Amino acid sequence: MKTKKNIIIFRAKGPLENTYLIDKLKNLNYIVKSYPILKIKKTYHKKIKITSNDIILTTSFYGIYYLSKLTDDRNFYLYSLGKSSSLLAKNLGFKNIIECSGDSVSILNNFISNNKFYKVNKGNIIYAGAKEISFNLPKRLIELGYNVKRYKLYSAETINNFNSNFINLVKRREVLWIILLSSKGAKTFYTNCKKLLNKEDLSNINFACISNKVAKNLNKKYLKIFYPKIPNINYIEKIISNYEKKYGT
Repeated sequence: MKTKKNIIIFRAKGPLENTYLIDKLKNLNYIVKSYPILKIKKTYHKKIKITSNDIILTTSFYGIYYLSKLTDDRNFYLYSLGKSSSLLAKNLGFKNIIECSGDSVSILNNFISNNKFYKVNKGNIIYAGAKEISFNLPKRLIELGYNVKRYKLYSAETINNFNSNFINLVKRREVLWIILLSSKGAKTFYTNCKKLLNKEDLSNINFACISNKVAKNLNKKYLKIFYPKIPNINYIEKIISNYEKKYGT
């Protein structure tokens, strides 16, 4: 009997598990596993005063999670990025969720389109998210003339090793796909690979990245890298599904 291959998702590990992508991939003919590549650490502990006149921007799953712990208000407009984040926001009781797909630039464009005259409003624009961000959305909004308060709610610290189970799966040629969802995670993965794996280990694995920007952190020509034209976690499933239809598992 042919052994099922594995899809490995490398992602941040925090106080709440994000299972959205795992659930999406369960219908495919693979074993789906997730391993941490970043560790989430809370960095902001004070209550945040927010009113229903404010607009909140957050580009991450854990940004929404920690925001929910720091404010009791749920009636402000909340811009979120991706389906998993919007579902979490809904489950946590937020009322006015504006879901954006793509990357942080998509949130910027959606916000500008919806709030051309917001500069004269008495409410605040608040960015709540990670300490380090690949696209400085609050800075860009300030450059465009908006007044923005930024709260750095958490940090994402690198995990500088691989789980031994993952290494064993790779050595046994039982991994067909590795999924990388952030630039920092991909960079950390690549650094770990140079220490713990070799070209032969990696050359038979397909890499599905959330975007071209993430893919650029895998700096080896022999790696088989796939990414959608538009950053969207749902397109990861389509990439793998289309590959499966063409080549099998």
